[in-house]
Amino acid sequence: MRSFNVFLFFTITYTCVSVNGVYFQNNQISDWWTNTITYQVYPRSFKDSNKDGIGDLKGIIQKLDHFVDLGIETLWIGPFFKSPMDDMGYDVEDYRMIDPIYGTMDDFNELVKEMKKRNLKLVTDFIPNHSSYKCEWFQKSIKREGKYTNYYIWRDASNQNEVMKNSSVKPIPPNNWLSVFGGTGWSWDDDRKQFYYHQFNTKQPDFNIRNPEVHQELLDIIGFWMSKGVVGFRFDALRHLYESDSFLDEPCLTEGDPSCLVNFDSLNHTYTVDQPENIEIIREWREFIDNYTRSNNIPISSFLATESYSPIDVLMQYYGNSTRAGAHVPFNFGLLSVDRRNIVESIEKHVKKWLDNMPEHQVANWVIENHDNPRVPTKFGPETVPLFTALKLSLPGIEVTYYGSEIGMDNSYVRPDQIQDPNNAGGKRADETRDNERCPMQWDSSINAGFTEEKKSWLPINPNYYKVNVEDQKKIPTSNYNFYKKMSQLRKTDTLKNGDLQTYNITKSIYILKRSLVAHESYIVVMNFGSETETVILSNAVNNLQEQLYVYLGSENSGYSTGDIVSTVSSSGKPLKLRPQSVAVLTDKYIASESGTSTNDIQNAGTQISSKLISLLSVFLFLRYYL
Repeated sequence: MRSFNVFLFFTITYTCVSVNGVYFQNNQISDWWTNTITYQVYPRSFKDSNKDGIGDLKGIIQKLDHFVDLGIETLWIGPFFKSPMDDMGYDVEDYRMIDPIYGTMDDFNELVKEMKKRNLKLVTDFIPNHSSYKCEWFQKSIKREGKYTNYYIWRDASNQNEVMKNSSVKPIPPNNWLSVFGGTGWSWDDDRKQFYYHQFNTKQPDFNIRNPEVHQELLDIIGFWMSKGVVGFRFDALRHLYESDSFLDEPCLTEGDPSCLVNFDSLNHTYTVDQPENIEIIREWREFIDNYTRSNNIPISSFLATESYSPIDVLMQYYGNSTRAGAHVPFNFGLLSVDRRNIVESIEKHVKKWLDNMPEHQVANWVIENHDNPRVPTKFGPETVPLFTALKLSLPGIEVTYYGSEIGMDNSYVRPDQIQDPNNAGGKRADETRDNERCPMQWDSSINAGFTEEKKSWLPINPNYYKVNVEDQKKIPTSNYNFYKKMSQLRKTDTLKNGDLQTYNITKSIYILKRSLVAHESYIVVMNFGSETETVILSNAVNNLQEQLYVYLGSENSGYSTGDIVSTVSSSGKPLKLRPQSVAVLTDKYIASESGTSTNDIQNAGTQISSKLISLLSVFLFLRYYL
């Protein structure tokens, strides 16, 4: 009998046991950007104002109130510089001009003016690794004109003597370096009689970043746009910025693999990516923008973000150190690669990896979608949109929202004859177009989703726009739009801005985040990524919970409404029961019920009685065993 009592005692007191995941004590600095939502506007696809089927700056101006309604503070607008569009603007012809597709400098000035009226901050892409082949600097470099002679990476052919003696001899590249988009990274120029290097396509020649004249040119451009009202930059393709000046061949990952001749991912990129000089130049840029901000009495601090699909130890160096600051944030792409076969453990791994490695007092950031990767509904299904919205908006630090994710936009099918992306994704995805995740924004259910009045948009619009659009979702309280909006509002609380994070990975289906701050309310985000309804006794896993919690927000499919009460301690009260692929955001702060019913009060009373009986029974059994 005594053994049974002991068993029962430990069964009951299991409610005190916690399942620990990541614990992160939030001691980050506080500034306008440290908790901002950064909304990525892909300008070609956001809003067309002049009926040509392509988005533009005036279109963005027309939709600025959209960001205000959502609680967005920062817009990251993709490259709008003059470009032949051989890589959709990431091939710049003139860094100081607006491409006519998007409008004029007057349009840009109006955009900045209207954004300031709404307290919106402007961050833009900056492409320091390469220019377009049409760039004036490259054309002058071909002709060896003055300082431009060495603005780019030029090398003789391996058989240069033979080529110069006999024009019929085919030039051989100086080494085996490859392009991200496939094939050799070297292209021969008949006028200069040398190869130029391009880590991306042949129309994107790489700068010779070791040339101090190029350094200064880039700084001058940064200063030019800061003088125009840009407060921050997202520096593109940082890991590719420097190459080793040894120009040695890179080794194959698998000796003898024939794909080493063409496939970028088949080489060990010892000499062409993540060179140590990359760290130093980030610090130079940070010093420049900070000094520019101070010397020009700009009232808010500047912001520097980097794009680099580099190993975690490299990315952490981007932050800088105690003596020299680096990037405010190196973009964190871990959640882009969540494994759908094991979602919960994969999310936990990527969250833990970043927070465990991040230097003290730095700011985290989270990217789940962008212009180079498939959207969430495509990878995980449309029902998971609120789960990932709750996840990314409840984590500490900066959240990066890709346009359309607030309504759950999906990839759209693009026929082969409609493809616009000239390069595809490169590397392992060399055969995949990136157009599918770049299709136009879905504003309403009118023709072409309100994106354009032109009969044909630059890319096809997803046919689901009749139901997945901003205007219709605004009217539905349980829509993805309003779920996003309420999570955005939650980020304004002291708890989510400054609170600690604790995660609980309790099953393969259930993932829990707890945000807490001393003397403030706590928030618990419970996500069911599984395929069955799950009952969650929260006190079995989560420490320091009240016996009842209030629902701040539930996804449409969760079955919960704002103000509903759940028990944390008992299955006989009203524990949290989450349907498949649903999420509930709970708090210990009182929230009035939206349902207007009184059943929750009755259930809450029953829960309190049940929990007290359990506590008394535990004490009784403990005393009986030991006395």
